[in-house]
Amino acid sequence: MRALYLISFCVFASFASATQAAISLNTDDIWLRESVPGAENGAGFGALLNPSNEDVVIVGAYSEVAGDVEIHQHVSRNGQMSMEAIEALTVPAGEEVKLQPGGYHLMLLGLKQRLTTGDEHEITLLLASGEAITMMAEVKPLIEDAHNEHH
Repeated sequence: MRALYLISFCVFASFASATQAAISLNTDDIWLRESVPGAENGAGFGALLNPSNEDVVIVGAYSEVAGDVEIHQHVSRNGQMSMEAIEALTVPAGEEVKLQPGGYHLMLLGLKQRLTTGDEHEITLLLASGEAITMMAEVKPLIEDAHNEHH
């Protein structure tokens, strides 16, 4: 009986592993906004691409540069825009979700250092499947150089 239990567990674990391996998430141009002196929080943006046939659910994130990282969205209530943390962000199968100013974004709370243009910081996304996806995010200027936009 014990051997049957062990075999059943191994088969189940193998199936779960194979299912998890099929779920993936790609990222594109993940970046952090440069912080102003004295800022306690920062924000991260970019694109999350799901090439799989199953939805991917992001349930958390962390980075060495912040005390905590939350997933936020902008909402409008009574004509006022505000940000709020969300429990999870679903990237539908075969689709892309943009992290952008005024929409979904990563909120880096309790910055341990200033986010300076040109620096790179590691960010890890935690998926409901148990996977952790780590990427590098470059810090970009708060305001793009207006001179470069006209040439």
